[in-house]
Amino acid sequence: MRKNFWNYLPVVVLLGLSMAVAPVFRAQSGTLTRITPVPDGAEYTVDGQIYIHPTSALWPVGSKHILAVPNTIQTGQVRTLLAFQTWQFAGTSLPLNPLPVTASAAINEYQAIFTIQYGLGIAFASCPDPSNCNSPGSIYVNGAPIFSSQDIYISANSTAVLQAYPNPGFVFAGWAPGKNQVITGFQDVVTMSAPMTVYPIFQPARSVNFATVPAGLTILADRAPQNTPSALDWGMNSVHSVGANSPQRDQYGKAWVFQSWSDGGAENHAYTVAPLTTPATLTATYGPGAAVDVLSQPTGMKILVDGQYNALNPYYFVWGTGETHTVSAPQQQTDAQGQVWQFSSWSNGGAATQSIVVPAGADASGIRLTATYTKLTRLTVTSTLTGLSVNVDGAACTTPCEVLRNPGTRVKISAPSSISLGPGARADFDGWPGGAGDLAVTVGDSSQTVNASYHMMNLLSTASNPQNGAVWTIQPASPDGFYNANASVALNLTPQPGYRFRQWNGDLSGTYPAGTLTMNAPRAVTALFDAVPYVAPTGVNNAAGSTPQQSVAPGSIISIFGANLTNATATAPGGQLPQSLAGLTVSVGDRILPLLFASPQQINAQLPDDTGLGTQVLTISPTGQANLHTSFTVTRNAPGLFPVAAAGGVTMPMAIHEDGTAVTADAPAIAGELLTVYGTGFGPTSQARPEGFPVPSSPPVQIVDTVTVSAGTLAVAAENAFAVAGQFGIDAVQFRLDGSVSGNLTFKVTVNGADSNSLTIFAR
Repeated sequence: MRKNFWNYLPVVVLLGLSMAVAPVFRAQSGTLTRITPVPDGAEYTVDGQIYIHPTSALWPVGSKHILAVPNTIQTGQVRTLLAFQTWQFAGTSLPLNPLPVTASAAINEYQAIFTIQYGLGIAFASCPDPSNCNSPGSIYVNGAPIFSSQDIYISANSTAVLQAYPNPGFVFAGWAPGKNQVITGFQDVVTMSAPMTVYPIFQPARSVNFATVPAGLTILADRAPQNTPSALDWGMNSVHSVGANSPQRDQYGKAWVFQSWSDGGAENHAYTVAPLTTPATLTATYGPGAAVDVLSQPTGMKILVDGQYNALNPYYFVWGTGETHTVSAPQQQTDAQGQVWQFSSWSNGGAATQSIVVPAGADASGIRLTATYTKLTRLTVTSTLTGLSVNVDGAACTTPCEVLRNPGTRVKISAPSSISLGPGARADFDGWPGGAGDLAVTVGDSSQTVNASYHMMNLLSTASNPQNGAVWTIQPASPDGFYNANASVALNLTPQPGYRFRQWNGDLSGTYPAGTLTMNAPRAVTALFDAVPYVAPTGVNNAAGSTPQQSVAPGSIISIFGANLTNATATAPGGQLPQSLAGLTVSVGDRILPLLFASPQQINAQLPDDTGLGTQVLTISPTGQANLHTSFTVTRNAPGLFPVAAAGGVTMPMAIHEDGTAVTADAPAIAGELLTVYGTGFGPTSQARPEGFPVPSSPPVQIVDTVTVSAGTLAVAAENAFAVAGQFGIDAVQFRLDGSVSGNLTFKVTVNGADSNSLTIFAR
């Protein structure tokens, strides 16, 4: 039905329009009633007029009106259905549609209630009639089957359980992943929060036949045993695991050993199904197997067979005729009673490690190999230390250590040079009877004993509080802090700048920075220091780091280095820089400097633009401490570039591309683009930098002296050099590379003949 524009205007608007053009009549009692579709956009009529959004009507009290939903099933957005349920007022369902209502001041709203269904598309086959086309499978949706691609409407926010079953000639390869899906194998649970489509994947199957030579043996298909002959349906292009069950016995008890697969694959390998409709055949060929016994004399010795120790002894194997295997008898091993045995010989006369080729006919007669061992003489190693680990012929052994050797064997024994006996104590090796170092013993026919003796050593632990408060002098010196138990040790201290010795703590006492200790036990001493403010004689530097000038420039950021300058660390807030930070002030002459950062070891400050050239005196005034003074040199230009660490230990300047991104090794400078590099100390500007305030953005504050840039062998004049707007004491230079240089380039800036620090810039 064609909808007129006026039908969608709220009744109150129409009433307002009619009242504007109609004569004035006597007022009549009325009530404002709202009609609302739920959800918005569903179609309904009021007294025959069609609406799709909420509307309000001013009805005379007692007047009759007809509310109706002419189309109980409506199409909403794409693949969305709206199904009319009922009319409601105040949460109560009304039984009629159309619904006659009488205007009443007690009822101010009626609602047309619809439910929402979303389309669930299932896309897998164009087969509406399985009797006339070959569908690859069926999809059960909440228990109901479908056989081809179609849309099914499901209530909004409900779930649909989909299960996929392949038809003969096909395999199910899974569901395509998607939003609001929980996939478990062949099942997909879909939550209908919106219209959506799911994709079950079916693939054509190929029959794979399995056979063995001789017939009737078993193989492994996807790790499951299969009696042959047998056949399985596998999806084309799918990958499966096939393996040979080897060795195995046939129905007559004869042993068989795997030899080859008809497709040339290994005993266990991946098999890819070719995309063909004709059946495939895989045949596993086996050869006769021979019973092999690997024994030892005495029994119980470990024998290495094909690189592995078997769990049982004697060892029993089935090897194919013509196969080659390796057996290895360890030269020495210990039995369950702790007796050591030495390998003597194999029963076939072969070496301790040898290869065995299974001869033809061995499947009937079998093979037996025996490794013979002989018992060894006992050698015992003891020590003055209980449980000492010594080394006997390269093997570790704990005292009392007992080893067995053939009579006449020469045995080499070594002991550790030092053994820890707990915190701060150890034992050092004195030697064997007859000398120190390693001991060589020739084993006789009877048992022998040798002893390793040790003496005590104690640790001297020294510490400073605060750490690094002093330089220690210790006599006699010890490379590791350990001393003989009867030694005497003298200690002396030299306090470091910024520290004053207060007293000893621990095994020394007093306020004199020297003492003597007797090392008859582990000793620990701590030197206690008071921190005092200190500034280094050359402690004023360019904040960017070390520069060739050894001076700073007016208007730049300077760094002041020392010790215990303050008890706290603080950074200046945004906006104006403070003159006091972390409880201290810094001044040059009668000028108090704006501060950016303060810590016990470093202060960053802005040097005023009008600071005089030459030697100046800087004063640091910590809270509650005496003032500190140091001199420094001010020159017109002292450029420094802010360094940035890069990969491989390279340090590069803080630089950005023309688009504002950082220049890095992965994003090098490009020939022709405008590059910007940042630093401080470039010298005088076209107008004075504000002291303690950010540089204004307008007018630009330009560097007045000549600025050049060097990158490798290229030297170019700067296109622009300026104090950076919105910053304190930070300068920038802009330039372009012409493409004549590339790679990792040595980079510096020269202002009025004064060079900056040299860094590395990446260019291509």
